Amino acid sequence: MSPPSNGPGANGSRPDRIGSRRVGSYTTARVSAGRVERVERHAGRLRRDAARLDLPLPPRIEIETLFLETTRKTFGGRDGIIRVEWSHAPGGELELIATTRELGVEKTSWRARSGQTVHPGPEARHNTKYVEVDAYLLGRKEALAHQVDEILLFDADGTLVEGSASNCLVVDAEGRLVTPARSLGAVEGLGLTIVRENRRDISEAKLGIEDLRAARELMATNGVRGVVSIVELDGEKIGNGEPGPWANRLRGLFFRE
Repeated sequence: MSPPSNGPGANGSRPDRIGSRRVGSYTTARVSAGRVERVERHAGRLRRDAARLDLPLPPRIEIETLFLETTRKTFGGRDGIIRVEWSHAPGGELELIATTRELGVEKTSWRARSGQTVHPGPEARHNTKYVEVDAYLLGRKEALAHQVDEILLFDADGTLVEGSASNCLVVDAEGRLVTPARSLGAVEGLGLTIVRENRRDISEAKLGIEDLRAARELMATNGVRGVVSIVELDGEKIGNGEPGPWANRLRGLFFRE
């Protein structure tokens, strides 16, 4: 997941978000040396989420063309991040909107905090990467305020659901690779999907804060950053405070060292 941006839309305009709530979903891709990584999968994901939200499906060719043309104009041969959104304002027409930002510093590990914002649960988002979700926006503000890389969001029962910008992976005290259950309402992110496809031994679990503190490894995953080890939570080390073997192994699904 990446934060909403008020950058130019597909037609160069700026979507009006003041006093409105857009309806729809988005997908965020990594650009490496001017190439959009997994552009076909991002287009498929945006169409899948549109179907889940009972919205008309955006044409695949238009999604891919917007990804490629915006990337060429903005980044040339550089690295970056591009987000494509399929949404509409109340009473407005559905539109494809592309926004971009710099890739920023690549970290080998992250520091995280438990969020003060309660995760809203499944709502009617159907595990889509829905636009303008307050819990994610507030979580990202928390991350900036506390100068950490990620905020972990728990539901009203104290169960981990996801991060404000990523899905979560945990190697529990017994050494099992687990992730929060989809039924809790987390985004079905592309990073987590890739891990699931390659690690059939991954299972779903109900995880509280004490489970995370006792974990051997805690990781964040999304389509832009791949898998990143979270080595510190609320100022306390996870495991030995270094990226573990699972994080190093899973990172290889996304990037070749």
